Amino acid sequence: MFRKLLDKLRRKYKEVFFVGATDKLPPPLSKEDETKYVILAENGDTKAKDKLIEHNLRLVVFLAKKYESTGYDIEDLVSIGSIGLIKGINTYKLSKNIKLATYASRCISNEILMFIRKNKNRKAEVSLEESLNFDAEGNELHLEDILGTEDDVVPKEFEHNMNKEILNKEIAKLSQRDRQIMILRYGLNNSREYTQKEVAKILGISQSYISRIEKKVINSIQTITM
Repeated sequence: MFRKLLDKLRRKYKEVFFVGATDKLPPPLSKEDETKYVILAENGDTKAKDKLIEHNLRLVVFLAKKYESTGYDIEDLVSIGSIGLIKGINTYKLSKNIKLATYASRCISNEILMFIRKNKNRKAEVSLEESLNFDAEGNELHLEDILGTEDDVVPKEFEHNMNKEILNKEIAKLSQRDRQIMILRYGLNNSREYTQKEVAKILGISQSYISRIEKKVINSIQTITM
């Protein structure tokens, strides 16, 4: 099913797939039209799904270009990203209470990242520190955030032997929210220690963002104490 629709898109928007041009693409739908087509698509209208896919291809090109530094051809990245978009349109529901563009972007990025993982022996490497976009809370998204993070990934030897005086100094340099993350994680100011998952729930932000802030502080402290 994906291949047939993808071939159709490639024929219709050939230049877009080969050079990543966006001027040939239809503009984003208005909020009213998007809602109308989403409702039709949910009821099995394939033409409505096609409409949603074509009017969101700009997202594919935008995200595909973020990964050009990995050494993959833009044609491959747009093709893979388009499969993610198709999957996103096929599974999106208004009841998800999330914008279609946000949901589709996640599906597109996930598809591209799975492709990169499967072909990780390519000569170019992906930088986990590369800035991609911003999440709903305004946090800068990096590739490592989208790839996901295991629970509480911190060096265990650091956790057991950390110098809280140095930790406090480093925490003082952080923004208010990032400082709060570290205080909750390490039980500072006579508070209890929380897991990354618990902190994410308390602050209403992603666990991967918490992990990145934590690792940033830890790396800074390790550099000082080395």
